[in-house]
Amino acid sequence: MLYGILIALQMIIAVLLVVVILLQSSKGGSLAGIAGGGLTSTVFGGRGAASFLAKGTTILAAAFMLNCLLMAVISTKTGSTASVTQQSVQQEATQSPVPAVPSEATTPAPSGGESAPAQQP
Repeated sequence: MLYGILIALQMIIAVLLVVVILLQSSKGGSLAGIAGGGLTSTVFGGRGAASFLAKGTTILAAAFMLNCLLMAVISTKTGSTASVTQQSVQQEATQSPVPAVPSEATTPAPSGGESAPAQQP
């Protein structure tokens, strides 16, 4: 349950991080001009938007990394050391529809004192 919430939070942080990075204006131009970059300069002032978006990038990047570390710690405490692929192979091996091949030790010996016919090469 907690791990699912952390994954959802990670996706939200990732999307917000992409948006904040793309809204920052650079020397070559960015999406800030297309997506209303002129509006952000009037709301936050001349340099206010740049510093606000830079702080937002820093905060979101830190949240992204901390969330990654938290998910790694939680996933190592589950107790299962086998990967999902290894677990799947083990389940298929135990539920195999193919019957086991009997070994030579389980075949009954011929009765009546007769010897088994010789095998020809």
